Amino acid sequence: MRVVDALDAAARLLEWDLWEGDDGEHEDTVALVEVARSVVAERIRAGADLERAHLVALCDLLVTLEDLRRELRDNEVDERLRALTGVQAGLGRLRGIASVSTILDLAPQEVCRSCGFDRAILFRVQNSQLIAEAVHWENDPDGAATLLQVARENPADLTHMLLETEMIRRRIPMLVADAKGDPRVHRTIADAADTHSYVAAPIMPEGRVIGFLHADRYLQQRDVDEFDREMLWAFAEGFGYAFERTVLTERMRAQRDQVRSMVQSTEQLMNELCDTEIAVSHVEGEDSAGVGRAAAMLASGPSRLDQLLTRREVEVIKLMAAGETNAGIASRLVISEGTVKSHAKHILRKLRAANRAEAVSRYLRISALGDQQ
Repeated sequence: MRVVDALDAAARLLEWDLWEGDDGEHEDTVALVEVARSVVAERIRAGADLERAHLVALCDLLVTLEDLRRELRDNEVDERLRALTGVQAGLGRLRGIASVSTILDLAPQEVCRSCGFDRAILFRVQNSQLIAEAVHWENDPDGAATLLQVARENPADLTHMLLETEMIRRRIPMLVADAKGDPRVHRTIADAADTHSYVAAPIMPEGRVIGFLHADRYLQQRDVDEFDREMLWAFAEGFGYAFERTVLTERMRAQRDQVRSMVQSTEQLMNELCDTEIAVSHVEGEDSAGVGRAAAMLASGPSRLDQLLTRREVEVIKLMAAGETNAGIASRLVISEGTVKSHAKHILRKLRAANRAEAVSRYLRISALGDQQ
């Protein structure tokens, strides 16, 4: 009310309609107070012929307007700090996630939660296309699911006419004030979302754009502004680093598990090898008989092994012994996983092994026996 009263007083004293051409709602109150303050100050400077009482009233009004301007500016700064604190809190919650799929699913939700948006979409850039990854719609999961389906069924080609292409080139966020009429937007997605205005920001943790975040205030029925754009930009920048950290953590965890599995497998095979070398000459059992038959067939060492197994099968069993998975073997030998499985089946049959571990164990024992001859 202080602001309205001060502006009304300025209008009366200046005999000037501050509200002319306005709809009565001021999104930037600070700017309006600044205009009134400037006009009052100018009238005082040029008011040598003003009556004393009128001049005193103008001076009092100028002090009031100046106080209001400072108060509004301080409030604006506080609001921005609160918003950025919310962004930081949202990013902190995402940084604690160790799964790539989970952090992608939760990112749009955190955009809305920390920045005050109603809807958010996360896109990834893949093969020069914009592909929807996740959607959050406040209090309407069905609407989010429908929008995600439409977006995925209609990926956008990153042509020179698309808004996101310009963001990739310039590496900046953007505000789309008229989504209904702007030719740069992806029309199918914009129409499905029925958005009037939105902000978009690129995700680029290493300087290369890998995705985008879009957000609007659809349920609040108000257009986004420059501050919304800057908030989303801050979130997108922080999310890029959080996502990169999660990807690296997941890769390191997978590599650690693979190494751990390889070490355990190697230790088990070495223990079996040592036990078998002792038991071969003293114990007649099913396993020693099986190993004996295989060893007898391969008694002449590696050259006989090459005769029993094909060159490719030897390569496969060596990689199996090194702890490689079917996918890893396929990648190393540049063949399909189906071909690897076929080779493994032949190897098990030729070595008379019941499973991969037994085949690898017999391969290592036979190789060791061949080396001793």
